[in-house]
Amino acid sequence: MVNITCPQCNYTKSIPLEKIPLGAKWIKCPRCGNRFEYLKHEEGSSAENKSATPWESRIELGLWKGIKQTIKSVLFSPKQMFSSMSVKDGWREPLAFGLLVGSIGSMCAFFWEFLIAHSGFIRPFGSFSHSLSSPIIFLIFIFLSPLFVGMSILISSLIIHFLLVLVKAGNNRFEATLRVIAYSQATRIWSILPFIGSMMGWIWRSIVQIIGLKEAHETSYVRIIVAFSIPIGLLLLATAAALFFIIRAISP
Repeated sequence: MVNITCPQCNYTKSIPLEKIPLGAKWIKCPRCGNRFEYLKHEEGSSAENKSATPWESRIELGLWKGIKQTIKSVLFSPKQMFSSMSVKDGWREPLAFGLLVGSIGSMCAFFWEFLIAHSGFIRPFGSFSHSLSSPIIFLIFIFLSPLFVGMSILISSLIIHFLLVLVKAGNNRFEATLRVIAYSQATRIWSILPFIGSMMGWIWRSIVQIIGLKEAHETSYVRIIVAFSIPIGLLLLATAAALFFIIRAISP
């Protein structure tokens, strides 16, 4: 039996392997009529029910529908999204999605930061917020936001994958990690909300990444959380060590 899941409506049906025509490449969902790619794997493989994401099926769905369905799946059903996502379909498509949606979210966040700093209604916090009160600096950040988002995706993926390997949770290749991190950029869409949007998106993104990495690497939540906790633990140790040496230096 093969479990087929529609990436659009998440309708799942078990079909006997022998009833699937040899060389079949496309499947039409009986519930919503969505046509999506079917990747045939050997019987018994854990990847037999993996399929393309709505973004990667946008040629059949349409660009806007592909974007909307992907954002909706990442935000509100990440377990279904990443459990049915293929981890071997390349990194260019998810990276393109991450750059598109992530850049829009970053631009919104910069806009609200600029509005707060420039209006003077709320006193800006820190030199970074104060620098955004300059329209030239603001435009530079807006123009370079795709570069910042792209670097963030790649660097975060490398660090997180290294940590996963460290705790023996990286059961799939680096490509699987990058796909999760790239699609998790959909949470940046919350930055359209003023004041709370950026923080809300960061919290939501952390949760989505934990769920997504667990599904993509077929591991446990405990290992994923331990991997995420390593940088926090190192930071706390470094802070404690710095405070110890400062207190020791100023004490008589």
